[in-house]
Amino acid sequence: MVSLLSSSSRSPAYDVLPFDAAAIASTIDIDDCTFLLVSSSDKSYSLILEYVAGHLAKDGDHRSFEVDAGKKQRNYWDDSDDEDDDKAKTSTIMAGAGIHRFTWKEHELYCLRQLIGTPVGTQRDAARMENIVLFSTKIHTETTLHSFVDELVAASEATKKGIIKIFRWHVKYEYWRDAEKTRARSIESVILPRDVKLKLTDDVDDFVNEDTKAFYADHGIPYKRSYLFHGVPGTGKTSLIQAMAGQYGRNLYFLQPTHPEMSDDSLRSAVEQVPRNSIIVMEDIDALFGKHREKKVAQSPLTFSGLLNALDGVGGPDGHIVVLTTNFRNQLDDALIRNGRVDVHVAFEHTVPEQMEAMFQAFYPSEDDAKAKVFAEALVAALNGREMSTAALQHYFVTQRRKTACQTIANVGEVVRNIDDRKKQAEEDEKERLEREEEEESDDDDDDDDDDDDDDDKTKAKLKVLIKRVESLERVKDGKTEKKDEDEQ
Repeated sequence: MVSLLSSSSRSPAYDVLPFDAAAIASTIDIDDCTFLLVSSSDKSYSLILEYVAGHLAKDGDHRSFEVDAGKKQRNYWDDSDDEDDDKAKTSTIMAGAGIHRFTWKEHELYCLRQLIGTPVGTQRDAARMENIVLFSTKIHTETTLHSFVDELVAASEATKKGIIKIFRWHVKYEYWRDAEKTRARSIESVILPRDVKLKLTDDVDDFVNEDTKAFYADHGIPYKRSYLFHGVPGTGKTSLIQAMAGQYGRNLYFLQPTHPEMSDDSLRSAVEQVPRNSIIVMEDIDALFGKHREKKVAQSPLTFSGLLNALDGVGGPDGHIVVLTTNFRNQLDDALIRNGRVDVHVAFEHTVPEQMEAMFQAFYPSEDDAKAKVFAEALVAALNGREMSTAALQHYFVTQRRKTACQTIANVGEVVRNIDDRKKQAEEDEKERLEREEEEESDDDDDDDDDDDDDDDKTKAKLKVLIKRVESLERVKDGKTEKKDEDEQ
């Protein structure tokens, strides 16, 4: 019996075997087995290769391995919640090309990873078509193979209480790569004005309600919700996104639309492959297109309409939440953030006294509210109209971690000095940048002048040659004329 697994369907039969039977005949008797084909575009592809590499039937039952040093190992099949153990695994071992014998539960299975055809050039390097064929040496075991694949996918998408997984889209191979997992943080741990957090949590609470889901279905509205987090850098946008994931038990899926190879098709595929009830994050959305839809990333194949279709959830799963972030809302095209495409706008401003008090209490929980209020008043007085982000405030508390609460209050002047120093450094950096640009422009002008001089010299030389040729022709003509006159005489 023959089976097929693709990203969209499973088919029960094949007319032509999708592998070289003769090449694997010494290992597998295909007349007495069941097999399953997995496309490289399927979300299970990399999961299978990772599992196989870690569960070989015995030492030596492999042909090759592949290492991805830029990715932390997922180990979805490991029930351990030890985050430190996960952080120690800084590379992923995957089954390479060839036949691999491995075990799953009480079953002994085979995995054939094959490269098909010759390398095809892409924008950056050469790529080849790939797929996996899974074999069971027992007949009528297609359910076993499907269950194996389904279990890996389910484990990768599952959430554990207190743990969130962060996925990032692999543009080249078009699958969601698990970048890391981290402990969830509570909404309360994010220091924001109370009304800002309530605006968001009240809306999300309403969205995840079963009555809301039924309402969307009854009215034929795509069941999704979109938020725009906008405002000052370092004010908690990313922290709040992570807290949302923990609060509502959802994994995070980060997209990088500015990737030079991110196309409309790739973005659509990314949205389609996101599991139900996930959070999709697109950071710095203003870096893509300007106020009038002009491209800011010239080499990007992504179009404005392709981005809008992705945000509209065309082909996407039910129940997902989309969060866009930007520091510059005024640079966004109105069509990008209109009602229905972005449902709620959440503003992130500079730190206010309420946040100063809350952060003081977070770092000095044994102190009373009165002392927190004194800290906020002292800091506001020291700032004297200056603005600061919550990131800067947190940095101050970290530097004061060995100080008492009273010492931290007395040292608020250090916050001002730090702000002034950073501002001065930023101004100096900007000045140096402008000077470099002026020098480069001046060099370009000099080069242009040199080029002009060279062109003038070349033109003059060419004219001299042409003049000499004309004079030579005239002399020849005169000579011929004189000879002709002599003959006539």
